[in-house]
Amino acid sequence: MYLQLTGTNVRVLGSMHLFPAAARRTPPWIGQAYDWAEVLVFESDPLAILPFLKTDPRCGAGRLQPLLPADAWMQLQAVWPVEGPLAPLVELRPWAALVVAPTLFQQVVEGVEPRMLRSAITQAKPYRYLETAHDVATALESIPLETVGAALGLLMGDRDEPQRTLERMHTAWLDGDLQAVQQVAVESPMFNLPNIRHALLDARNRIWATRMRDLFERPERTLVVVGALHLCGPDNLIECLAQPVEAVS
Repeated sequence: MYLQLTGTNVRVLGSMHLFPAAARRTPPWIGQAYDWAEVLVFESDPLAILPFLKTDPRCGAGRLQPLLPADAWMQLQAVWPVEGPLAPLVELRPWAALVVAPTLFQQVVEGVEPRMLRSAITQAKPYRYLETAHDVATALESIPLETVGAALGLLMGDRDEPQRTLERMHTAWLDGDLQAVQQVAVESPMFNLPNIRHALLDARNRIWATRMRDLFERPERTLVVVGALHLCGPDNLIECLAQPVEAVS
């Protein structure tokens, strides 16, 4: 989960973006990785994605509702925030609803990246991102609408699943067990839909690998922080980099 790219000053840390609410403690190897780094590289700026969440009025809103059975749509509307940047549901891009919806059924606290970013800002430690908000939106827009509808339908049929999956994945992550993390993912309904895995993980891994190679010759100790799922399964980030790695003890 914390890897050195051999022959470079680059390390990769597999993170969890959110922790279960009952597990607030950051494991010590996260702090050790942060202290080692002179430069941090995160996936993307989560706040920068907000302007991309809603459908352009010129394209028409309401693309999501026809994708769901009437009862699933009513259930989703009933739990959706009524104010703020995510409201109203009818104006959201379908992929935005897909990404946000599982979090409505989870009890969470912030994970690795917000904590690291806050420390970096306080200590003036340089940081940058692997992708822009536009890159993220483009990747997620590639998910077919029927796949979005299928995933949301599965979610509304088992609203306890996101919390169960989060807790199991967090346990596997604390153990540093990438195989167990991958097993949790393949048992999750969302990641059983290939188009979603491709958009969220595989396609981005290939793009990130190209951008990360530019870091290999740099002298600064650079820590690249990505979600742990990017490090396991077919077409994972390490495979895409085609660079020898060793675990950091």
